[in-house]
Amino acid sequence: MSTRELGVAPLSTLTTPPDEFIYLAHEVGFEFVGLRVIPVTPHEPQYDLSPGSKLHRKVTQALADTGLQVKDAEFILLNGTDQRTEWMTAFERAASLGARTLTVAVGITDMAQTAEIAAEMVEAGKEFGITPAIEPISYQGVNNLDQAKQLAATGSLILPDTLHLHRGGMSPQQLAEVTSYVPLIQICGAEAQRPATREGLVDESRGARLAPDEGANDVVGFVRALPREIPASVESPNDSFVNEHGARAWLEKLFRAGQAVIEAAEAADTANP
Repeated sequence: MSTRELGVAPLSTLTTPPDEFIYLAHEVGFEFVGLRVIPVTPHEPQYDLSPGSKLHRKVTQALADTGLQVKDAEFILLNGTDQRTEWMTAFERAASLGARTLTVAVGITDMAQTAEIAAEMVEAGKEFGITPAIEPISYQGVNNLDQAKQLAATGSLILPDTLHLHRGGMSPQQLAEVTSYVPLIQICGAEAQRPATREGLVDESRGARLAPDEGANDVVGFVRALPREIPASVESPNDSFVNEHGARAWLEKLFRAGQAVIEAAEAADTANP
């Protein structure tokens, strides 16, 4: 029996409404969920999770019925403009659903400006009990663990994702060095061939990932790099599989794969303590 909690991120099947997503996640065996509390792109499903909305009530009921917790909410893409209203909306919604972190991606390249914004977000989040967690994304302005660690001086956390760690050329050892800032790790598999363009990296990230026990990236090594009390959340959208077989079949596959990775990591720890 694994001692590391295994959850699932909303991007794994974003076309599934969040209340249905919670029930499905519970039925296939996941122990927690992440939720997207504000839309990230205009092209994705637009779910109204404002407190008091019909969908918010359904989600709250689904959490109560299943006993699942929301560990992380997502997300803000910092673009250098004044996004405070957006943060506050996300913080309010995240807190109302019990989340403790809000994922933040960074689209700008000015680290001094980013640090100022992150510090302001950290301060604003205190009112809601929410801490921003910076996710290094291979095709964004903050794309590696060193940059995220610099920003952690503001009080923010680091949310690693095995796809972006792999595409960014980072190692399990580098991840181990920032353990104290990591609330959870997102896991998935990746094809051996790196996309040749930024557009290709975006398309892969948003809709062409593999299950965590497939592909070329060292998911087991990245999981091993973190203490077992740090949960793992499967973030693995695969549009073609979901279109062909449905969301339930995909979540079932992801749960089995996530379990396999965690068990392999723990077996390796036992064999090589």
